[in-house]
Amino acid sequence: MDACSLFPVFYRRFAAVRTYPAYRNGGPEQAGFIFSKKIIYFVGPETGKMQKLWYYAKRIAREYTSPVFILLLLLSTILWYIIKLGDSYTAEIPVWVRVEDNRFRVMCVAEGTGSRIFAHRYLPRKDIKVRATDLQLTPSTHNKDQFVISPFSLQNIISIRNSDLRIVSLGELQEITLPSDEP
Repeated sequence: MDACSLFPVFYRRFAAVRTYPAYRNGGPEQAGFIFSKKIIYFVGPETGKMQKLWYYAKRIAREYTSPVFILLLLLSTILWYIIKLGDSYTAEIPVWVRVEDNRFRVMCVAEGTGSRIFAHRYLPRKDIKVRATDLQLTPSTHNKDQFVISPFSLQNIISIRNSDLRIVSLGELQEITLPSDEP
């Protein structure tokens, strides 16, 4: 099978395309060079179809689209995104919490406007510092030196510190180690 017979549109567009296969056995490992009036490129056994399709798409895009159209399409996409940031969404955002010497990330499901969720997710923020006495801690059943944090108490603290979002739920919490003079 000739490399150009796979895409009849491509072949009709560039009628002077010739293929010189590197292997003559005609199997799936056939590879070679394609010569056309405007470009020469290699067609490998796995990537030949994709390269030809990509080349054809780039060629059509250059001939039939203007830079002004691409610029206005990009501008309209950005404006649409800005408008949609004002709507209310529910998303999962990471929150960094520091309890005494333990720093860990908690994934929170939060409700709020798109701009607030975007800001909390992608802009760097300071850790939420929490004292161990503000949390409900229970001793761990696995390790005697570690404690399990009550999700409800941590959710209340995170909600107070992030007043622009409504924290719906928390993800998995890890066990923390406290100095021996703490609870």
